[in-house]
Amino acid sequence: MAKSNSNTAAQDFDAQELLAFLRQDELDYPAGAKKFGKTSLPFLAELVQGSNENLSIKAAYLVGYIDDEAGNDILQMAAEKGSAPVRIAAAFGAQKRSAKAAESILSKSLDDTDPSVIKFALRSASAMKLEKTFRTKIDKLSKTFHNDEIKADALNVIKKMK
Repeated sequence: MAKSNSNTAAQDFDAQELLAFLRQDELDYPAGAKKFGKTSLPFLAELVQGSNENLSIKAAYLVGYIDDEAGNDILQMAAEKGSAPVRIAAAFGAQKRSAKAAESILSKSLDDTDPSVIKFALRSASAMKLEKTFRTKIDKLSKTFHNDEIKADALNVIKKMK
């Protein structure tokens, strides 16, 4: 792949360099977000939707660190349609968004059936102080979810709200 088609050469990114970054074992996501920036979001969206799960997961995490409204849509899509690890990345990334964007993403994540996705959604909701917004969903999780650990986590979030 060649350079992206951005009109701003100063903010251009090299797709091969981005892929090399994502293929590393340990990533510095904040540094990657700063380096590749919002012009990389369309390419990252393609990776999130792609068939390479490892790249999809890492791309979703990176999107969470890029401060741009277009990232909200990508994380929303990842929360709805990705594999469980991609949905976890979306739930984690929600805590780096605005409250409104986080609400939309976490609403999907808290309705998920995968315990790991819900665990990260609960953490993100707490980190963003959105527990009261999701009180009904969290209360339901504490009473009816099929995983006892998630029930306990949700109950702890409810107790901390009081």
